[in-house]
Amino acid sequence: MKAPAPPRAMSRSLALGAAGFCASISWQIVTPVLPLRLAHLGYSPAQIGLLVGIFSLTMGLVELQAGVIAAAIGRRWAILAGYAANALCLTVAATAPARVVVAGSLAAVGAARGVLVPPLHATVAESAAVEMRGRAFGIFWLFASLAALTGPAIGGFAAGQYGDRAPFLLGALFSLAALPMIAAQPVPGRAGRGASLGELTVFLSDPSIARIGVSMILCYSLAGIWTTFLPLYASQHGASVVVIGWIFAIQGGMYALMQIPTGRLVALEGGRWLAPAGIAAMAATVVIVPLLRTTPSLLVAGACYRVAVGIMPVTFATLVTRGVSSEQYTAAMSVFNSAIDLGLFAGPLLGAAAAQFNVAAPFLLALPLGLTAVAMSVRVAHPASAAAPGSQ
Repeated sequence: MKAPAPPRAMSRSLALGAAGFCASISWQIVTPVLPLRLAHLGYSPAQIGLLVGIFSLTMGLVELQAGVIAAAIGRRWAILAGYAANALCLTVAATAPARVVVAGSLAAVGAARGVLVPPLHATVAESAAVEMRGRAFGIFWLFASLAALTGPAIGGFAAGQYGDRAPFLLGALFSLAALPMIAAQPVPGRAGRGASLGELTVFLSDPSIARIGVSMILCYSLAGIWTTFLPLYASQHGASVVVIGWIFAIQGGMYALMQIPTGRLVALEGGRWLAPAGIAAMAATVVIVPLLRTTPSLLVAGACYRVAVGIMPVTFATLVTRGVSSEQYTAAMSVFNSAIDLGLFAGPLLGAAAAQFNVAAPFLLALPLGLTAVAMSVRVAHPASAAAPGSQ
């Protein structure tokens, strides 16, 4: 009777999936509109890249503290506090009259999400045995990816109909909707009582974890370039905000389709060779963007890009949690999420420098970033690098 009864397991999966959907859509609604709103406020492309990067940097740095926060107040309360703060800061970003307040509120959204996401992901990791974890994450990211499918289309439509503040307010409502879902669930315990930055440093000192982290930072640098500069590039070539929303929505659809198959593939081969394949496909799609000038070509590129990106979350989450104890799940998912957000900081920052030349230049950075990321992820795939921390 170690395994939970199927109805109970399904109920738990649905609750965590619904919470993940709300966490994802609260930002996915905003994503395609954010660069355009900042442009309307008077920021240049380089400044937009910097602001989006600061959002991700703040999130990544706070995520490194998520284990300490969860240990202090409990994982459940950390999740609830993260959702509430996320809603509040999105509302401020929508309603603040001053540019500097909008910029500060974006950093605060990043901090709120940094508190929320690692303990939520740690709860998913704890909900399944090691051999079933790929499938558990696949189900969770299926829900989250449905948000990536619907969120951008909703955000683009809302911005087109009601102005570019509307997506931020909708995102806040979705974040609030998650509160009763989490409150009604017996979210399992606290992080390890000894959680500290020292423990995180020890965890990161494992060579395989360090390589996974570097691979993720480089991989998601590509994603940061794509998300930040594709709306500006598409707008420059005549695409409306509604069309840009649909580009991101089609991406979300392809991302959703990849989750369950990826979970099954990871269960079969461990995910070690999926990572370099997915990164290579991402980089190839990003680097050809300057050759694309029409809306149909951008729609196709968005679909191809998201197929590749769809491989990454389940694969990396499974790799980083393999072989660790349940007390280390929050630390593992802190590394996982922080690496994503540090990449999403580095990408827009590097893209902002390249955008000084023109709005197409950031996409060319995908070549060196992608090649380096593939090389690092291949080292993760090598059997000598496969031992996870805590394994004998």
